[in-house]
Amino acid sequence: MAGLHDLFFDPNHPTLLSGCARAATAEEAAFRVQYPNSTTRSSRIFALDPAAAEAMYAITEDPWNNAHFLTVTATGVTASTRADDLPLCHPDGSAATLESEIRDADVVVLLATTGDSEGAAEVIARECFNRNIMCAGLALGGGQDQPGVDRVVNSMRRFARVLVVANDTDYIPAMLTALRA
Repeated sequence: MAGLHDLFFDPNHPTLLSGCARAATAEEAAFRVQYPNSTTRSSRIFALDPAAAEAMYAITEDPWNNAHFLTVTATGVTASTRADDLPLCHPDGSAATLESEIRDADVVVLLATTGDSEGAAEVIARECFNRNIMCAGLALGGGQDQPGVDRVVNSMRRFARVLVVANDTDYIPAMLTALRA
């Protein structure tokens, strides 16, 4: 009986660079899908603390695809805080509500530099979970010792499906680009 390897691998015709060259011909182009392979996302980026907000504000003017940048404007938010009571603002200082911001979102990214914003992370993540929105976290650990970085990671670990630790803020636009923000 032939195994999977035998079904998909032909030793007489291995995949070589010439196979890629054939795929680039006009003849093969007729079989290509003629529209983008994915739609743009509707992204919401939340800075959970003042230092994360400062890092986020540095990139808000870059060209993004339907990304909204928001800042949690108060400390001491707890897990029992209602979503309607989460204090948020846009980069221009205008107030925002969590409900209206994530209503049409596909992905939410949480940015944090301290471990003091676990309550805000939980409130946002809970609303994302209820709406089946992917919630990713970016722990900005630049300039901190390992225990400080661990605090940031632990404050978001339970709430983010994807959690990345970055040593500098240059990683923010790279992650947002990877998420098609």
